Amino acid sequence: MNHMKQGKKTLCLLLVLVLITTMLSGCSEQEPAKEAVSAIKAGTYSSTEKGFGGDVTANVTVTEDGTVTAIEISAEGETPSIGQAAAPKLAQTILDYQSLKVDSISGATVTSTAVLTAVEKALAQSGADVNSWKEKEIAREGQNEDVSVDVVVVGAGGSGTAAALSAAEKGASVLIIEKLDNVGGNSRLASGIFAIDSSLQKEEGLNFSVDEAVNRLLEFNNYLSNGPLTRAIVEKSADTVQWMENYGMSFYLQQETTQFAHEDDLYKYKVYHKFEDTTAGFENMYTNLEKMGAQLRLNTSLNSILTDAEGNVTGITAIKEDGGILTVNAMSTVITTGGFGADLEKVGQLMNGAYLNSIGMPNNGEGLQLMKEAGAIDWDGTPLLHACQLAESQVTKSSSDEHLAGFSSSSLTQMLMSPLLWVDASGSRFVNEDVVYDTAFWANAAYAAGGRYYFIVDKATLEDYTNGTSMRISKSGPGANMESDDFLKLAEEAVAAGTAFKGSTLEELAEAAGMNADELEDSVARYNTMVQNKVDTDYNKSEASLKYTVESGEFYAFDCRAVFLGTIGGVKVNEKLEVIDIDYNKVNGLYTAGTNAGGYYEGKGYPPYEGLACGFAWNSGRIAGENAAVYALSK
Repeated sequence: MNHMKQGKKTLCLLLVLVLITTMLSGCSEQEPAKEAVSAIKAGTYSSTEKGFGGDVTANVTVTEDGTVTAIEISAEGETPSIGQAAAPKLAQTILDYQSLKVDSISGATVTSTAVLTAVEKALAQSGADVNSWKEKEIAREGQNEDVSVDVVVVGAGGSGTAAALSAAEKGASVLIIEKLDNVGGNSRLASGIFAIDSSLQKEEGLNFSVDEAVNRLLEFNNYLSNGPLTRAIVEKSADTVQWMENYGMSFYLQQETTQFAHEDDLYKYKVYHKFEDTTAGFENMYTNLEKMGAQLRLNTSLNSILTDAEGNVTGITAIKEDGGILTVNAMSTVITTGGFGADLEKVGQLMNGAYLNSIGMPNNGEGLQLMKEAGAIDWDGTPLLHACQLAESQVTKSSSDEHLAGFSSSSLTQMLMSPLLWVDASGSRFVNEDVVYDTAFWANAAYAAGGRYYFIVDKATLEDYTNGTSMRISKSGPGANMESDDFLKLAEEAVAAGTAFKGSTLEELAEAAGMNADELEDSVARYNTMVQNKVDTDYNKSEASLKYTVESGEFYAFDCRAVFLGTIGGVKVNEKLEVIDIDYNKVNGLYTAGTNAGGYYEGKGYPPYEGLACGFAWNSGRIAGENAAVYALSK
């Protein structure tokens, strides 16, 4: 009986549940379905991000269904042959694949990041699902290739071009790969090369000694550099000028130096063989390489260095523009990938986090890292300190007939390049400001102050610059904009922009700039006394440069930063530019040159001989190519 009652209760409960379910489903059927409303608003949206040399702006046009129909990029502040070329190319890839999960353009990582971020933020403004854009996989259908040559050269800057030419001269089959869509690298930014005892020098009756030049370099480097390598470069330098001219690069010997500190030493400035036109010169050289049978692959990035079971280098793999893998089997491999200037984390570690601005090629050190994996030693790579800039200044990123890379259009550069009163972040004077007349020493002094210093002036000095100062303005580095202007107005604009500071008293100025007021006041008082007495009892600045006191009207401090132009140094090599280990054992088949090769410099301090780095690039590349060919053809 109890079982029957329990069964009836269960049945009733089930009937109630069925009834409730039916009612609910009926209600849902009667409720009309609402149409999905798109959260995307059609239109064109804009976003701006900081690139390598300036702002990068993306204008993105989106339809209601979320399709992007156009991406326009503005990147005028980027290096013309690198960032400016990469930005629209990357934008087109995003457009073609309707995805943000695309690869950065090799060699333009900073610009690529700016483009991707700007497009992402513009899309977000439209209401599009940004996460789906970032997660959407793209299919690349690149074809893999295998080729075999005697010598493969990785990087088509000055050192790589020289290596390819000299290897081809020896009869070797040569393949050059370059991650950018153009050749030249940092050597296109350079003004010329260092050479000793050239025909151009002899024509002017100059008799330079290779021995003296070698000894000067070794002594400046405190004998921390490689003696045999230094001699090999200097001995080769004069012939390399003629050799380059034979392949279409024209030179002239400079008559006056832009670095006034060098005027009394011919070894410092009459060694500078200046290029007539690097663009035409590189075009001529690659025309010659093509005639010699060499192949050039652009938009092709080094991926790995191949080795056999015994550790001999047997070639490379690279990623082609279409995503395919290019395998190059080669008896000799020459790595000339241009240092690690774009690896800001490594630069910061080496330079102890100093404030530094950068110009030059954005190379990430990929060649250096892969050579280390193949058995090389990272010996002495360091940023190449090179002049200074006003903080946050907009500068040119490539050289032209009018200006060198790093040139700023602001007339305030006249003051930047004057030996005024300089103080460090605490407000203390720290150097003889006449170092502004030497590009390397100027940057070194700024780095010693933490990479940032300030020049201190008063209203009277600004007014004198407006009227036309008689101070000798340096032409070191990229030079100053010598156009006249209202310097008081420029100063006020800099204060408003946060790149200069102002105070009606020195105490107010110190507070605004974050300096120690007592130290700044003491530095100014001491300096004013030395200007009045025309004797620098601290650092021996010249009498001519002790021109301006700091004592009347408003006071100003302008923020200045040391600059590095890429990097120098690299892995350990011998005088044949063969890569070696600590016991001088060769990594067979592996060569390097230019800003990947160590042993020519001491470290952070760059020797004050004009054209030295570019001269090293061309000479070391030429030597590396010659020896790479000899090794390959002997097999």
